[in-house]
Amino acid sequence: MEKKKLYILTYEHGGYVLWGDRVKPRLKKIFEWLEKYPKLKIGLDYESFTFDEFSRCDPEIIEMISELLKKYPDRVGLGATTYGQPLSLTISEESNARQLSYSVRTNKEFFGVTPNVYAISEFALNNQTPQLIKNCGYDAAILRSHVMGYGYPRTFDSAWGNWIGKDGTSIPAVPTYDKQGRGFNCTTVDNWILSRWPDDTKISLEDFEEMFEKHSPVLASRYDDLTQEIEKVTAYTETKDNAEYVLLEDIPALYGEAKDELATTDNDFHVQMPWGYCGNEIFNGVRKSEVSAVQAEELNAVAVMLGADEEREKLDEAWKYALAAQHHDVTICGLLDLSRRFIPASLAASDHVKEKSLEAIASKLASSEKDSVIAINANSFPVDEWVDSEKGKLHVELAPFTAKRIEEKNEKYDFSWDSESGILSTPCYKLKLNDSGIAYIDEIGGRRIVDNGNGELFSACIENTDCVSEGKWAVEIDETYAKAVQEGKIGSVPFRFEMTFNGSSPRIDCKTQFEIHGEHIGRLGEKMGLKKSLTVEGHMHESKLCLNMNLCLDESRRMVRDLPYSISDWSGDIRVTEDYWYKEDLILIDKKVSPEESFKNSTQLNGIYWIALRDEKNGFAVMNRGCMGSAVNGNRLSVPLIYANSYMCGTKMLDGIFDDEFALLPFGSALTDAELHRKAYSYAYQPTVIGVAKGNGEMSEFGWASLEADSGEVMLTTLYPENGYLLARFCNYSDEAATAKFGSAVGKVSAETDLLGNELSTVTDGKLTFRPWEIKTVKIKL
Repeated sequence: MEKKKLYILTYEHGGYVLWGDRVKPRLKKIFEWLEKYPKLKIGLDYESFTFDEFSRCDPEIIEMISELLKKYPDRVGLGATTYGQPLSLTISEESNARQLSYSVRTNKEFFGVTPNVYAISEFALNNQTPQLIKNCGYDAAILRSHVMGYGYPRTFDSAWGNWIGKDGTSIPAVPTYDKQGRGFNCTTVDNWILSRWPDDTKISLEDFEEMFEKHSPVLASRYDDLTQEIEKVTAYTETKDNAEYVLLEDIPALYGEAKDELATTDNDFHVQMPWGYCGNEIFNGVRKSEVSAVQAEELNAVAVMLGADEEREKLDEAWKYALAAQHHDVTICGLLDLSRRFIPASLAASDHVKEKSLEAIASKLASSEKDSVIAINANSFPVDEWVDSEKGKLHVELAPFTAKRIEEKNEKYDFSWDSESGILSTPCYKLKLNDSGIAYIDEIGGRRIVDNGNGELFSACIENTDCVSEGKWAVEIDETYAKAVQEGKIGSVPFRFEMTFNGSSPRIDCKTQFEIHGEHIGRLGEKMGLKKSLTVEGHMHESKLCLNMNLCLDESRRMVRDLPYSISDWSGDIRVTEDYWYKEDLILIDKKVSPEESFKNSTQLNGIYWIALRDEKNGFAVMNRGCMGSAVNGNRLSVPLIYANSYMCGTKMLDGIFDDEFALLPFGSALTDAELHRKAYSYAYQPTVIGVAKGNGEMSEFGWASLEADSGEVMLTTLYPENGYLLARFCNYSDEAATAKFGSAVGKVSAETDLLGNELSTVTDGKLTFRPWEIKTVKIKL
């Protein structure tokens, strides 16, 4: 009886980031192997940024890749499916879209080809991936995170099926099989074999076939580091009669029609990150660069409508460096040399575009009578924000898609501070402040929101000692705001914590600053009975330097957070790994201590812009500008801000001053999750305010678009110029279908497009229909 076929997919995970000086020697090896092993097919899982970067610094590598693809067209594949190999659950909506579109374009620019099957090594998967990749021309996907140190998806008892994402989009996919691998600190078992057999594992391909003999076809796939010594397993496979190598392009035809349903939810995609690592410098910088790139392109779109030039080259530069900074190895390995190059380069390009665009906008809105202030709201919803400007705090209320001259308002609000009692009163809250921090926050004349007892504000394990913060408060009262600042120490670490209460806004804007000089911050896993491991060091958030809030919610509370193009409830605990193990190879955590005990029953999760806890009557949100992590234990909410201790991907001890910005928002039951998302988005993408000298402007206000939705929760995620037209992207943040009408003041909404700008269908009278959670891009002809 003929033995069932075993398909093998092997791709070299690497590229410029982290592996730069090892790429060329490995490419030379691949040339040798292809001659030596006639059955071998192999792919290159490089971030597409690699091609841009090596074209500048080492063009010979581009020539070698081109030669491989030309000489072995059926045996060498391009595997680059993202521009910067991000962990997709830690980057914004638009970053996820651009990681895909810039990858496709860059691949085609250099080699004339791009993969038609989406596959990744590390965790660039989320519940909107089917929709996004289908909108970039992909025919199928590998629903596997081959290396799961930082994220993993759901598994399925299926060989091949239709992966159905949040909006209902389906795409054929090879899933991670049940028991193939699911859990932090693992690789899939086949990836382990194809990267480490026979020297570092006794598990063989025959064992894999036996484990998954029910599946047909069965695929053993490897997406692992280009430094792995794979020649022995390659030589063995040459002698294995039933083994056949495949490339991504081979899979759709080999597998045929997909019939099984592989439906996923937001919470089927688990991610953990070392929040606080490098003092959050990289995470905060990545967020700043991606926000700045969106703001720059939106301002440039407005300027183009007013007759200015499209700044396409600089916008590409801003995005490409932002996407490179999002590389998983930059963030999880703390590659500060690269982050300190990529992030400033992105910001410099964005700033250039903003400056040029604002000049054009200001020339049309400048007053002929006096110097003036111009405010611009590029969001699709009205904003009510207090913005720092050259003239101090300005209260900006703007309609959607509007730029206008604004006048300073003579506003006064009722703030008071009693230093003896430590009571700070604002239009919204009454706070009790003491040396330990914030004892409580009450609504004015109402309920208690936060009850910290003795006032604990920050906690940390510093030099293996549990510490809490102590300090003195100083409060500045102005007619329009109150600023409360506590300065003190936590252990040996000096800190500054600042809360600003603006007008009658319920949002509390916060800044932290810690001065660190080599202190060990955070507890080692070995102190908790765990062996030193990739996923424990740096992931026990409660022992990091954390902001803590004990909320006053009842047991009906639920956790809510935003994810890429999504809002999701969360329930349950994140576990270190599943109950099953692959013999001695993947056991890196001492089985005597259960994951639940190790993490003390807390849930550790992230939201891109915000996370919230809410019961049936009230809620409390944390909106972030970079630090996306949290640990929730009942009503206790902890936000990790600093980690500096032993870490397998590169210990980073800190020396200097480290900053974070975030906001706290208590809210009532009337605020929907979608409205909460808009408030967090407004905090991230605030109105742009500039001072303008008097001039010959023709208008005092410019409204460039309109969006009216009679159902659902449709929101613009960006607007940008491209090749003489504009593209606007929307998402329906709702479980309900939506209809909307989008209009442009200076152009015609002509067509729906994919993420690459290719027209899909005609739009009549700006009318758009959305499935629940559908992403839609439209073209505006000027």
